Amino acid sequence: MPKMKGLLLAMLLLAGILAGCSGTPAEHKGSTTEGAPASSANAEAEWPRTFKDALGKEIVIKEKPEKIASLWYFYPEILVALGEPPAASTEKEFLSSLSYLKGKMDSAEELGDKVSPSIEKILSIEPDYILATEYHDKNYDSLEKIAPVITLNTKDIYEDWQYGLRTVAKIIGKEDEAEQVIDKMMSDIATGREALTSIQGESVALIISWDGKTFNVLGEGNPVYTLAFDKEKGLGLTPDDTFVGTNNEFTAFEGMSTVQADHIFLIGDITKQETLMNELTQSKVWNNLNAVKKGNVYSMDTSAITGGPLAMEYALQNITSALR
Repeated sequence: MPKMKGLLLAMLLLAGILAGCSGTPAEHKGSTTEGAPASSANAEAEWPRTFKDALGKEIVIKEKPEKIASLWYFYPEILVALGEPPAASTEKEFLSSLSYLKGKMDSAEELGDKVSPSIEKILSIEPDYILATEYHDKNYDSLEKIAPVITLNTKDIYEDWQYGLRTVAKIIGKEDEAEQVIDKMMSDIATGREALTSIQGESVALIISWDGKTFNVLGEGNPVYTLAFDKEKGLGLTPDDTFVGTNNEFTAFEGMSTVQADHIFLIGDITKQETLMNELTQSKVWNNLNAVKKGNVYSMDTSAITGGPLAMEYALQNITSALR
């Protein structure tokens, strides 16, 4: 699991850097469906349908998929949000530790590492479809011999949870459910934004640490940053203006002294929270931080940073309950 967490952090930070380089995200055109309009009340009944994936390949989905093999960490979260847990998944142990997936992955088969999944295990479950990413190109031919492979781009899914939800919904015929999830989430965000108007002007920093040694102040391009600070898509909070860009990493703890925020959310492994906080309270740098002096430090589990709809819901609940 530590290996998975380290790799996940690297992926999250890379996504933020790429987002900063690309400017405003372009309209998503990587996947389309034919004969399956999201607005149709009978969308779930419309089979077969043709889905064009990120590789430009058109996959004819003859009927609603029942057994899906998930090869990347965000697919199970999206599938669970749509009421359709995967039949098998890579990184099952890590995913099962996330607060919103506990008990939801029990029946799923473990497929091993998300970059190098077990071909033998995928073959043994006889999936209807395999959900892959650009990281599985070297295994593509082997995977395609087992079942049709649908490839989506990780950056597209990670940067926009609504796009990811809608795209996977088109594959499994759950467009109506996707819109219901989105409508509820946006309503909850609007309610949270209104509830937090009293702290407008007070700055907030989102800091992640896996090991208690390296700390990253999350920046633009990170989904939790968007949720917290975007005026329309998020809560409209005020970020610590000391930091700009996509990510700010402190490999030496003394760098934390530059954090001026009135409120700090410390994101990390909840099982190590007590140990980390005990270590931090022994530090003069930590105790001199503005938020620490004011008693405005809140812990949030890494369940918040996977970028999917359930992660956004989890982060929203944590942020609003802490700041009210």
